[in-house]
Amino acid sequence: MRLLTVVLAAALALPALAEKPRIKTFDEAWRTTRDRFYDKTMNGRDWAALKEEYRPLAKKAKTQEELIGITNRMLGELGVSHLVLIPKEAYQDHFVPEMGGKPTPQVGFEAVEVDGKLFVRNLLEGGPADKAGIRRGDRLVRIAGVEAKASERLTAAGSDPGLPWPPLWYVAADGKEPVELVIESKKGRSRTVTIRPEPISMVQASENSVRVIRHGGMKFGYVHTWHFLTPLIYGTVSKAMTEKFEDCDGLLLDIRGRGGSPLVMNAILGLFRTGAWDRPVVLLVDDRSRSAKEIFTWVFMDEDLGPTVGRTTEGAVLGSTFVELSDGSCLLVPVQNAQFYTKGEKLEGVGVTPHHVVDFPLPYANGYDEILEFGKERLEIEVKRRRARAAIAMLLRLVS
Repeated sequence: MRLLTVVLAAALALPALAEKPRIKTFDEAWRTTRDRFYDKTMNGRDWAALKEEYRPLAKKAKTQEELIGITNRMLGELGVSHLVLIPKEAYQDHFVPEMGGKPTPQVGFEAVEVDGKLFVRNLLEGGPADKAGIRRGDRLVRIAGVEAKASERLTAAGSDPGLPWPPLWYVAADGKEPVELVIESKKGRSRTVTIRPEPISMVQASENSVRVIRHGGMKFGYVHTWHFLTPLIYGTVSKAMTEKFEDCDGLLLDIRGRGGSPLVMNAILGLFRTGAWDRPVVLLVDDRSRSAKEIFTWVFMDEDLGPTVGRTTEGAVLGSTFVELSDGSCLLVPVQNAQFYTKGEKLEGVGVTPHHVVDFPLPYANGYDEILEFGKERLEIEVKRRRARAAIAMLLRLVS
């Protein structure tokens, strides 16, 4: 099991001089956090003392991966979101391409640990795993013949060391060789699935998610925005509204998952504020909706744009920036509290609780999505209410 996104080359065979770049990375991360952190009290922690505690451990690190792990343990002591040191390869090979919607070879799902076992939580719509029949709730038993949790291919999808949430994991792939997985969809009944990784991005998965759902004699548009990192996501939502959802009765806007840019957040909010979408909408959120998506949810509720359904959001709401260090690694550091977006209300460490809280059991769910199903029921109610109001208004006009 690998932490962060990649395993960097071991440094055991390097000369002693190689120790300086490693400890320099630690020192730069400590100093940058001291200088840029949004709270000058360092969240009530003695930042200098933490350096003295962790620096000897960093000096003993034998690999860059180990050094980054130690550095992130120190950063996690501040107990906040958006504070993490990201390896150079992870940032350049995964985050930067996603910002531009550039596809990279992927198996196409994320898993989370529940009671010591790994279960598929999220699938990239139209990705290799989705097309291979893997479903939400499937247990990941083995990867390429190795017990899943012990596999070197199992890679953390990124997490805040200062938050208590268990990390999401994905299966690393170079796109050259197929990956053999043992999957358990029902307890005690496993099957082998061979997946050939294909280039895909979360932007493409968001585009692939666009569909019309028929429910109760109505037509509902559905789109899942994997993140708010790029205006391409706004384009996906806007295009779906004006084209595929043109004759739909309502909209299910699914913002479960990662955060992103306030600019994208405001652009999508504008579609509802200005009446570009003039029919009922239900917002779907969960405990991994974070950052800009949490602000989006708060504003959506504050402005009474529609019902919200799901789970209390992650509580990871700080304005942050990326700072590249001298070795090419990248420090994500929070530089503002972001409460000006929410009329002074603090969401960091708290989250946003939707109007309708829904249970979301994962193990062996067989693809069933309680949040989506409840959202459909709620949207049906909203459409019927709208129709009833329109009928009453017409009747009043006729008798006046």
